[in-house]
Amino acid sequence: MEAVIKVLLDKLPPWGYHLFAVVLAVGLLFYFVRTMYINKKFSEMITDVLKRDERLQGYQEKMEQVQTDKLHSEQAAQQTISALRNMKPFLETLNDLRSTQDAYNVLTDTSFLMQRMLDMIAIDMKRKPGGHHRCGIWLYADQKLTLRFASAGFPKHYVGERQLHVDRSVAGRSYRKQSIIQCADVTRDEDWERNTDSKSPYQTLLCLPLGSYGVMTVDGIEPFSEASRLIGELYAEIATGVLAEHVQAYQRWSEQMNRSIHDGMSLSEEEVGQNLGI
Repeated sequence: MEAVIKVLLDKLPPWGYHLFAVVLAVGLLFYFVRTMYINKKFSEMITDVLKRDERLQGYQEKMEQVQTDKLHSEQAAQQTISALRNMKPFLETLNDLRSTQDAYNVLTDTSFLMQRMLDMIAIDMKRKPGGHHRCGIWLYADQKLTLRFASAGFPKHYVGERQLHVDRSVAGRSYRKQSIIQCADVTRDEDWERNTDSKSPYQTLLCLPLGSYGVMTVDGIEPFSEASRLIGELYAEIATGVLAEHVQAYQRWSEQMNRSIHDGMSLSEEEVGQNLGI
């Protein structure tokens, strides 16, 4: 075979070698171009497959996010519905108290109602099982906010003794500005002062003003959800109404006591505020 090829090449004219070289070059060029084209198409196919996988992964992540959002929405809806059901008896009791004439009964019933509400708020504020909250009512008198009603979580000796200055506390700022304050990390707030006697794990804080009477605070471990904040606002409105009935009943009761002893002296508004937790 080699001899035949050699004889053929020897018989070729000089221009045949040039033609052979050109044909060979064109063939190599065609092979190179075809190879590059095939590689390009293969690369595009691989890229399309990878992009398809990325799109599928993106769709999967979006579906997981949608499922997570749906779960949170369902939890918020269930939490809100449960809280509204729990609020109904308190509203009914408040309406009954408004028609009660006996001032002393109103005083005792409003105090009992306030305590039951605080215990229920601590439960209704839970976004998911395992959450821990505590709730307190701080009443204003003489530039101080005094803890008068407290749910479980507060030491018993705090009630009537624990005080916050209105100018040097987060709750005080809420009272001064009559605005809701929500802190994801209360330790970073400029008005927060460490209580050296406290070893509580609570870090988040929600302060809800109660008009001129004081402030309701809710302590938590995790940041409050929008649903929890709304529940807190609704309870704060009920608490404000209960406090209004309590103050009016105390004024009626003090007037009755003053008349009974023929003293003729009435208690001041400051004294009324200081004795709201009786």
